[in-house]
Amino acid sequence: MGIQTTATKMFLQLDEEKRERVLRAAINEFADKNYNNASMNVVVKSAGISKGALFKYFKNKAGLFAFVYKMALGRVKDYLRQVRDESEGEDFFRRLQKVMLAGLDFTHAHPGLAAVYYRIVFTGDSPYKREIVEEVHRESLAFIESLIQKGIERGELRADLDPGLSAFLVEAVVDRFVHAHHAQFQGRNSSNPRISRMDPGREIEDILEILRNGMVQ
Repeated sequence: MGIQTTATKMFLQLDEEKRERVLRAAINEFADKNYNNASMNVVVKSAGISKGALFKYFKNKAGLFAFVYKMALGRVKDYLRQVRDESEGEDFFRRLQKVMLAGLDFTHAHPGLAAVYYRIVFTGDSPYKREIVEEVHRESLAFIESLIQKGIERGELRADLDPGLSAFLVEAVVDRFVHAHHAQFQGRNSSNPRISRMDPGREIEDILEILRNGMVQ
């Protein structure tokens, strides 16, 4: 059946300011609380609309949540598509560096959307959790694998690399890196000295050097 956003024509036809106000209120609530604890009363109060109006825009809470997720995924894809297109002429490791920086940029520009995603991953109460996690990883793996395949074709990476397995490893590293910096950016894990002293540029260079040693002849 898939992930159902239940957004109605009425919501999609709202003026941009009101539509963004509703979505901002929903993002903030889902980012602050687990799904089951998120209150639609808080959302409508923050958005300045009635509860009846909200459920005319979305048939249910799960549909609103799914819409927020789909919006987040679309924006992440836009970031990655831009990196892919703008770095077409550069080598694999330079492209991967830009992917990692784009990940940090996204979490800083859209901290609420990033928080919603990490709540989906690390809590068990989100609707469509399995489908969402599978879709995100599928999209991410396909993107990374395409960069690796291109690097192999250009002779930048070892010809005997398994693109799928290599993508699995690289995607895991990138995801963990971005999550750690998101936690730092949000002021979490302040007691963790490793995270508190992380410098993004230096960390990326160190990670790329480790990967380079294993992926280049």
